[in-house]
Amino acid sequence: MNKRKRQILTSARELFIEKGFVDTSINDIISAAKISKGTFYNHFASKNECLIAILDEGREEASNRRHELLYGKDPTDLEVLTQQVAVLMYVNREQNLIQIFESIFHSRDNELKKIILNYHLQELEWLANRLVQVFGEEISPMSYECAVQTLGMINLSLRAVLISDYKYINREAIVRVALRNISVIIPAMLKSKDIIISVEMINAIQNVVNYRSVSKGMVIEQLQGFTKGLSKDETVEGLEFATFLMEELQQEKPKLFIIESLLTPFRKAFVGTEHAAEARDIANNLWRYVKIEHPSEHCHKK
Repeated sequence: MNKRKRQILTSARELFIEKGFVDTSINDIISAAKISKGTFYNHFASKNECLIAILDEGREEASNRRHELLYGKDPTDLEVLTQQVAVLMYVNREQNLIQIFESIFHSRDNELKKIILNYHLQELEWLANRLVQVFGEEISPMSYECAVQTLGMINLSLRAVLISDYKYINREAIVRVALRNISVIIPAMLKSKDIIISVEMINAIQNVVNYRSVSKGMVIEQLQGFTKGLSKDETVEGLEFATFLMEELQQEKPKLFIIESLLTPFRKAFVGTEHAAEARDIANNLWRYVKIEHPSEHCHKK
């Protein structure tokens, strides 16, 4: 991501939090970012596109951390899932996304509602897939219903804690209790086979959620552009990681386990630098390339 685009997003995020999304105009963003109107429209077609980019950053950060938490661990471990679910809660707080959600909660803009719906549906689909990994393929037909109930317990418990103005919120404890409860509910659901969210509804949800496709060529091109923008004096370690990842990907049969082992140190090498957002995006694409595009070649367990 270039400096101008980063500048626009930083200013937009601050304004959305301070003034609210609805009350922030494109002119406000242009003024705060100290750019021309043409520069804004070179990067974003609308204010809504700014919002999508901000939400995408939050999901990418959460996705990276979740992959890192799972790496080398048993995917059926409920405690690993607990930590993974809590990650998005921490990211939302760190990036002040909760304030942005609240500022657009009562919006009548249908496009805006679809953006937020898509954001929440991505989380629903991710959790449904992870619940199948933890509890087995037999719960696949009811995985989305389990995910809805789990997220419902988490969100309402969290809201109750916030309303009570309790100063210390242990997010992992809230998630842990919700997952414990759903693990008790699942046997009853399997026995009764009485579910609300049907296969047709699941298909409709999956059609709404849009994921970017990831190819080896796309990530190589992204890494090539990334390394060209790095100064050798900026982060020697980060440049070495980026170069090695690019060279490994260019092999006829890349060693996926090596790529996977380097993704966390690669991302962390750029934390606190102007390249952090792009490094996170590259790492996220590589996680998806390894885990989604080539699932048969990948193993979670050591």
